[in-house]
Amino acid sequence: MTTEVAEQPAILTEQHGDVLLVKLNRPEKLNAWSGAMATEFNALLASLNTGEYGVRAIVLTGEGRAFCAGGDVTGFPGADVERKRPPWRRPHLENYTVQAMRQCDVPIIGAINGFAVGLGFGMALATDLRIAADDAIFAVTQTKRGLLADYGLGHTLRHAVGDHRAMELMLTGRRIDAEEALALGLVLKVVPRDQLEAEALAYATEIAKGPPLGMAASKRVIYMNEEAELSRVVDFTSLTINSLFVSDDGVEGVKSFMERREPVFTGR
Repeated sequence: MTTEVAEQPAILTEQHGDVLLVKLNRPEKLNAWSGAMATEFNALLASLNTGEYGVRAIVLTGEGRAFCAGGDVTGFPGADVERKRPPWRRPHLENYTVQAMRQCDVPIIGAINGFAVGLGFGMALATDLRIAADDAIFAVTQTKRGLLADYGLGHTLRHAVGDHRAMELMLTGRRIDAEEALALGLVLKVVPRDQLEAEALAYATEIAKGPPLGMAASKRVIYMNEEAELSRVVDFTSLTINSLFVSDDGVEGVKSFMERREPVFTGR
């Protein structure tokens, strides 16, 4: 007789008065983003707009040592699969998580702990306000794998730091520590790692005292002129990355990452 082990939820929630603490919950994978995580998080965002939770602010963080260390590469196409040019089709809805975050009526405060790289960097910048732990690390890692910065990062990073700096970060993939992130305006403040959750909850609690309808309208005003641009970026990125995944460079980028070696790109 075998006993089935229930899968742990990909998203954890804890209610603290008017604030909902939301934790990405794959600590053994440094909260690498998965399909299950996207499904659960998107459902949570939809429920927040209906008032199901009755909260006025959200704190988004990662369980364990990282905020989100990018997409789960074990689910990426590799050298062992048949490769052919993918057909043109509209991207899957999970690729629109960043837009769902921007359209959420409830303010989202990012509490960035440890790695927020690749897709995780995009998730961090999709939050409305950000506090970083002193161990936070940000980086655009997708280009170094022969891919393309996804989850709206091509849009949010440019708006955060400007064209020139965004281009440098995308092409080099270099890491940004918490203090540089503060200097660049990517985060509002940096706090010791063991104080991050308490600081973020206190900040969110203060924001939650504001008028819910006014705060929702304020989010719409801030992001209103960006909506069409963000939609175009997400569409282009999602469609282009399908082709990059099955290119020689895309396969080499993912394979070399899993083999912990430097990639050798050929431009094919």
